[in-house]
Amino acid sequence: MNLPDPNPSPKTVIAGLIAFLWLGLLAGGYFWAHNPFGMETVTAVTTSFLNIAVWLGLTWLSAALGLMVLTWLKAADDDALGQLILATSSGLGLLAILVAFLGFAGLFHPLAAWGLVLVLAVVTFKSWRKLAQILKQALTWPQPQNNLQRLVLFFGTVVLLLTFLETLAPIVAWDSLAYHLVGPKLYIEAGRFVHPLNIPQLGFPLLGQMHFTLGMLLVGDGVTPLFHFSYGLLTIGLTVVLARRAFSRETAWMAALVLFSIPTFFTLMGWPYVDITLMFYTTAVFYVFYLWSQNKQTGWLVVLGMMFGFSGGLKYTAVATPIAITISLIWISRRDGILEIVKRLIIIGGVALLLVSPWLLENYITTGNPVYPFMFNDAKFWDDWWAWWYDMPGTGLATTAPWRLLTAPLEATIAGTEGSDFYEATIGPFILGILFLLPFVWGKFSRREKQMSAFMLLVIAVNLLLWLNGLARTALLLRARFLFLIFGVTAVLDGLILVRMRRFKTPQLDTPWLIQTVLALTLILMLVSELLTFVVINPLPAVLGIESRSHYLTRRLGEYQTVIEEGVNQLPAESAIQFFWEPRTYDCAKHVVCHPDLILGEFLHLTQGLEYDADDIATAWQNQGITHVLLYQGGLDFMLDAAETNPIGGSIRAEDLQILQDLQNDHLHQLETWQDVYVLYELKP
Repeated sequence: MNLPDPNPSPKTVIAGLIAFLWLGLLAGGYFWAHNPFGMETVTAVTTSFLNIAVWLGLTWLSAALGLMVLTWLKAADDDALGQLILATSSGLGLLAILVAFLGFAGLFHPLAAWGLVLVLAVVTFKSWRKLAQILKQALTWPQPQNNLQRLVLFFGTVVLLLTFLETLAPIVAWDSLAYHLVGPKLYIEAGRFVHPLNIPQLGFPLLGQMHFTLGMLLVGDGVTPLFHFSYGLLTIGLTVVLARRAFSRETAWMAALVLFSIPTFFTLMGWPYVDITLMFYTTAVFYVFYLWSQNKQTGWLVVLGMMFGFSGGLKYTAVATPIAITISLIWISRRDGILEIVKRLIIIGGVALLLVSPWLLENYITTGNPVYPFMFNDAKFWDDWWAWWYDMPGTGLATTAPWRLLTAPLEATIAGTEGSDFYEATIGPFILGILFLLPFVWGKFSRREKQMSAFMLLVIAVNLLLWLNGLARTALLLRARFLFLIFGVTAVLDGLILVRMRRFKTPQLDTPWLIQTVLALTLILMLVSELLTFVVINPLPAVLGIESRSHYLTRRLGEYQTVIEEGVNQLPAESAIQFFWEPRTYDCAKHVVCHPDLILGEFLHLTQGLEYDADDIATAWQNQGITHVLLYQGGLDFMLDAAETNPIGGSIRAEDLQILQDLQNDHLHQLETWQDVYVLYELKP
C-alpha cells in the first residue's frame, strides 16, 4: 500500500498538477469532438426532472394538508398505507378547490400559483415530520409468498415503470387535446374561468382540470399526466389495503392481479384524463365507508362526504355510488334510530354538496346552467338540437338489439378494444368475468365476508345498471370507460372469489393449480403485449431530447400535427378557424382562435338545427368573425362509410352534403390540402 508523502517536494506537486491538467484537457477535447449529448438532451432531461419535482412537491404538500384535516377530524386509520393514501387524496381534492378559488378571483397567473404553493408550504410545515413518519411506515416493499405473487409484483413493477416513462413524453391523448387541457389553456389565457368556445365538456365538474391548470401555471403541461399517474398509484395502493383489511393478504394479492389485468388502466394512467381519478375516489368512498362501519366515528362520516364531493367534482356519472352507499349506511344504522340515520346523512350530504358547489357555481357563471350541458337547453351555445345530438336517444341497444343488454359485460370483456368504437377500452378478461363465478363460492364466504361482499355488489350493480341504461338509450354511450369507476371495488371482490375458489381442490382435480396457471399465463402474455406496445410507441427518444417534440407528435398524431403546425398556426394573427369533424385544438397557437367540432355536430347544427343554406352559413360566419375553415375530410368519409352502424354518420343527409359542396364552391377558397384528408379554406369576403 502506497502512502502519500507527508512532505512532498515542489517538483512532485507540480508534476501532479500537470498530470491532472493534461488529463482534463484530453478528456475535455475528446468530449468537445465527441459530444455525448446536445442542448436538446439537456433541456429535455432538465424539463422532465422539473416536472417530476413539481409533481412530487405538490403531492407532498397535498398529503400534509390532508393529514392536517384528518387529524383535526380525529379520523385515524390504523393502517399506515391507508392513512397515507387518504391524506394524499384528501389534500389533492382540497388543492383543486383552492386552485378554483384563484379562477373565481381572476388569478390564474403563475405568480398567484406559486404564491398558493408557498402558502401551502407554510401552513402544512408542522405536519411534515408526522407525514414523514407515516411515509416511512407505509412504504415497505411487498413480500410475495409464492410464484404467482412474485409474478404479480414483477408485472406491476415493470408496467408501472413503462407507464411512468410514457407520462414524460409529449401529450398525444385524444381527449386531452380536445378538452382536458384545452379548458386549462383557455382559463390561463383569460386569467379566470371562461367558456368561450362550444366545448360541452367544459361544463363537466373541473376537479381534475384544476390539477392540470395548476401544473401548467407552475411549469407547463408536462406535469399534467403525472397527476393522473399518481391517482393510478393511489388506486392500486387503496385496492390492496381494502382487500387486505376487509378480507385477507391473499385477497389483496389477487385483487392487485385483477387490477393489473386491465390494459386500459395503465394506458389511462399515462394520459391527462380523469377516469382513474374517479376510479380512485369511488374506491376511497367504499374504503372510508368500511372504516366507518368498524367504529361509527363521526369523523369518518365527514371524510366520506369529502370523498363523495371529490367524486362529484370529476364526472356526473359519479351519481350512482352515493345511492349504493346510502342504502348500505341505512342498513348498518337500522338499529340506531331514524334521527341518527338522518343526522349521518345530513353530515355526509352537506360536506359533499359543499365540495361540489364550486363546479356548479363555475358553470352557472360561465354558461347560465349549473349542470351544463344537461337539463337546461337555453344556456350558452346550447339549444334543443344540440341536446338531442349530444344524447341521440333511440339509437341504443334497447332499440337496435335489446338482447345485447344481457351480454354487454361479456362483449366488453372479450372484444372491447381501446381506440375503437367497440366499448372504447380493453378491460381484460377478469375484472367483470370473474364476477360470474360468485354464485359458486358464495356459500364458502363467512358471514362477515358476505355482508361486505353484498355492499360491494350493491355499488357495482347500481353503477352497472346506470351504464346499461345509457347503452339502452343511446349508441354514443357504448363505452366501457364509464365503468372504470367501480373497478377498484370490483377487483377486491374478484380477489376474494379467486381465493375462495381454492377450496374446490379435490384428489381428482387440482382446481387451484389450474386457475393459477391461467392467471399466470394471462399476466405473462399481457406483459409481452405491454412491452411490444412500449417499443412501438418508443417515447424514450422524445423524453431524452433525441427526438424533437414536433417529430414525436407527427409520428404519433400523423397528418393532424402537420396540419396544425404548417397550416393553422401559420395563418395571420386574429384568424378564427372553424373546424369540421375535428375536435382537437390544444396545439393551436395563441394568435389564432380555433373553434373545435367537439361532438362532430357543428355543420349539421347549421344545416339541420338552424336550417341554414350555404349563403346563410357564410353570412353567419362573417358576423361571427370566422375567417377560415378546416375540414377533416377523412373524418367525414369515415362516418359516411360507417353510416349504417354509426348514428352520427347516419344523421348526415344528402342535402347536408350538397350545402357543404355549395359552400366550397361559392364561399370558400382552398388554401392547402394534406393528402385529401385535411383541407384548409379561407372564407371569401
